[in-house]
Amino acid sequence: MDLLPKPKQRALQQGAFVPGIHTQIVLAPNTAPGARLYGVMLQTALADYAGLELDLNRGAARAGDISLALDPALPAGRYRLALEPAGAALTAGDDEALCNGVQTFCQLLQNHGAVLPAQTIEDWPDLAHRGYYFDCSRGRVPKLAYLKRVADRLCRYKVNQWQLYIEHTYLFRDLSEAWRDDTPLTAQDILELDEYCAARHIELVPSLSSFGHMYKILSTKTHCDLCELEDSEKIPFSYTYAGAHHTLNVSDPEKAQAFVIGLIDEYRTLFRSNKFNICDDETFDLGKGRSKAQAEELGERALYVRHVKALCEHIVAGGGVPMFWGDIMYRFPESCKELPPQTICLNWGYLPDQREDEIRAIAQSGITQYACPGCCTWNRWMPLMDYSYRNNRTMCHHAHKYGAAGLLNTDWGDYAHVNDPRLSVPGVLYGAAFAWNAEPVPFEEINEAIARLEWNDASGTLVNAMAKLADHHEIFDWPHAVNWIESTDARRAEILADVDFAKIPAANAAVAAARDEILAAGRSLPAGRRDIVQLLCVVAEGIRLWNDVGAYLAKGQAPGAGEGPALAAKLEHWFYRYRLEWDKTSRVSATPNLIRLMNAWGDALRGRAYGAVQAEGIR
Repeated sequence: MDLLPKPKQRALQQGAFVPGIHTQIVLAPNTAPGARLYGVMLQTALADYAGLELDLNRGAARAGDISLALDPALPAGRYRLALEPAGAALTAGDDEALCNGVQTFCQLLQNHGAVLPAQTIEDWPDLAHRGYYFDCSRGRVPKLAYLKRVADRLCRYKVNQWQLYIEHTYLFRDLSEAWRDDTPLTAQDILELDEYCAARHIELVPSLSSFGHMYKILSTKTHCDLCELEDSEKIPFSYTYAGAHHTLNVSDPEKAQAFVIGLIDEYRTLFRSNKFNICDDETFDLGKGRSKAQAEELGERALYVRHVKALCEHIVAGGGVPMFWGDIMYRFPESCKELPPQTICLNWGYLPDQREDEIRAIAQSGITQYACPGCCTWNRWMPLMDYSYRNNRTMCHHAHKYGAAGLLNTDWGDYAHVNDPRLSVPGVLYGAAFAWNAEPVPFEEINEAIARLEWNDASGTLVNAMAKLADHHEIFDWPHAVNWIESTDARRAEILADVDFAKIPAANAAVAAARDEILAAGRSLPAGRRDIVQLLCVVAEGIRLWNDVGAYLAKGQAPGAGEGPALAAKLEHWFYRYRLEWDKTSRVSATPNLIRLMNAWGDALRGRAYGAVQAEGIR
């Protein structure tokens, strides 16, 4: 597999197209002004992979040129690339298809340099909407420069929709108490990113928590009266509590809706997209606090649907298309008929062999849906790549079987978003590959393609070595570590009982072996692309170190005894390296909370007091 996604039709021919110093990249007169960017992409690829610096022109192509043109005879979304000894011609049914064809051309240059085997490729996507969803709220807010690099990657692999998950990490003008201890995205950030994405045929869709998962907003003194649970502002921050609570109180629907609609209206104006994802998932506290009486009278379903329906109707009234996560609505799919017909249900499921029940039920309800698999990154130092591969392949199958309109591949950041976004790349590309072309591709084969195309790995071994590092070696994993340090002594015993510490020696040995394979692959990466090796080595050390911390706890020694202080020092040195990696992609974000948690671990391993963690949280 040398192209990702895999083209639908491809025919190899005799000979080769070999551009020369007088070859020009020629945009046909019928191409849009924005097509100049695609020409520049080809110029860059020719310089990087063929060593040729070609001119860009507009008009009629000559023999030996590379022509880019629109062809009304081709359906929208389809492109045709013909490489012949006499020249190269890319034609497309619309501008987006022209952009996609250029990405294929760039990959061919990456694989073959200036001597391009003669061939004809005709290609189009299986799913019209091929999306990626990235968490920017629960610990990590990426730098704008990194977000643009992600956009470039999405464009290269023909992903045409992107959503950033926002709870409180946008600088809302009247929510300073919620974002004051973070480094939020600003209006200028969003406007600039939206423009950057649009030029690359990526629809940047706004996404905002508006029911569940509103922890930071609803725990402020300014807005705590809107929280389902009373005294929310008095409970100190902890990762375990924040992830499981803070649902909007909808017992006074006019008040709740007015507040959320104000946020929606402020945020949606920044985007070209007419879509808006209101989220509304995991409303864990609904009916358990201030709305309990209403829930008992009307039913939880009625409270949930009433709020979701009102927000969807508001978005539709403004000419928009509402989206929401389907985990709650799946319990009563008949209620989908109460929502505006424009509404899109985002139907998620993250198991490697995810069942089709939820997709089938929503399909039968008649509402439009996306199938939503995952990169399987969250709560881990290293993503579960095999899980992500199988999950994306399976969910794309369900999407085709039940007529889903698109795919949205999710990348969450629960518990401080310790998962580095650069390690999500294979998972993102599994979704890109199968959303475009559902034809199965073996795990090792697609990993080799990703290694060669994404990291220019001449050996093609890097990503399969990464998969070995990801292979269930986190025994005392991050959720165990967070829950242990934030819990009572009684709960700590339960957490340790949940871990099979006998697996640690074999797991750590396997991590070391995978790290050595990664180091060996590093020799085949070009200069400037080897930073992934340092990141993977930091992650490998972290996996082994946390396993060692768990093994130490399992011995039941007195706090600070034995190797506890030495482990604390190792943890602190390692965390310093980890933070250097964090800074390469992300803002300060919510790292102060993460630093306090890590300091609490150092204190605990040294036998010093850390009661504040269990009694008062880590704020």
